[in-house]
Formats: sequence, C-alpha cells, structure tokens
Amino acid sequence: MTTTPQKSFCLFCRTGQEQAIADRINEEYTQLQAIAPTKVLPEKLKGQWRNRPKTLLPGYIFLYTDDEVPHDLRHKTNHTYRLLEYERGVRTLIGPDADYAMWLLRHQGQIQPSRILAIGEHVKVIDGPLMDFQGRIKKMDRHKRRIWVEFDFDSQKRTISIGAEYLSDPKQADPFQRQITSTIPQM
Repeated sequence: MTTTPQKSFCLFCRTGQEQAIADRINEEYTQLQAIAPTKVLPEKLKGQWRNRPKTLLPGYIFLYTDDEVPHDLRHKTNHTYRLLEYERGVRTLIGPDADYAMWLLRHQGQIQPSRILAIGEHVKVIDGPLMDFQGRIKKMDRHKRRIWVEFDFDSQKRTISIGAEYLSDPKQADPFQRQITSTIPQM
C-alpha cells in the first residue's frame, strides 16, 4: 500500500502464529496490510546488551485498508478466530482503538526502545515511539531497561512493557519535549 489506509481492523488469531498469519494475509490480499506488532526489548546475555524482538500483543494482528476486510479472509487463513467487533456489528476500529492501530502503523508494527530522561521522579520522553503515544507510564526498571505503559484497547486497560534507554543528563534532552508524567514508581 502506498498511501496511509483509512480503516483499521483487529484480527484475533492463534498465539504464536501472529507473524506467519500476517505474512500469509499480505501475500494473499494485496488490498490489505497486515501487521503482527512486535516490541524490541534490550536483554543482557553473557554481559552484552542485545535487542530482541518479541510479540507486542499475543493473539492480535492489525489489518489496514481503504476498503472492507474480505469475507473469505478467516476461511482462507488458518488459525484466525474472528475480527474485533463493536455493538451493532461495527468492525472498523474506532476511537482509542483506531488511534492505537494507527500508532502501530506509523512505527511499521515494530516498537523500538524510546529514550527517556529521568531526573528524580520526573520523566520526559526524548525520542522514540512513546513520543506520539497516548498512554501512561506506570513503572520503570532502569536495570532491565524497560518501561511499563498503560493504555486502553478493546474497552480494557492494558499494560505492556517496552524497551527504554535512560538518560540522566538534561543536556541530552530537548527542553521543548512534552512531559509524559510527573511521578513514576521505581523498581
């Protein structure tokens, strides 16, 4: 797809099969863009930090199109269960769900670590996917380089952990960046 699609959908699928199903949908249906979102988490292995991709939301695939989702999608693709559906049969994502889906699309479905300036209890996002994310930082773990973010999706509060690079020198930060939250529980 060359332009930003106007509609987004969420497909429930078998956990662990997200990427394979998204790849099959992208091959079979050229009018759709399927994303199995991942997060890149820093992990320490044998004293070395490495970035490792992991599934962001197990069991979910996001679909983007200017049209509707083909009716035969579930029947032609194994291990898919159903599309998220609101009242009255509305399947196009709306409100915060649509915002979240478009945020994932802006980042091509791969959420890289964000750069976080943490001074005392005050935190600012300096760079990365959290710059344009609508959510709340719930917890930080400097040792594991992780941050937990709470957001609304499918009418439920969800919390995910994502990678974060911590900065402690204000000179590394742009003073005009928006402050995400003022107090964060430390681990």
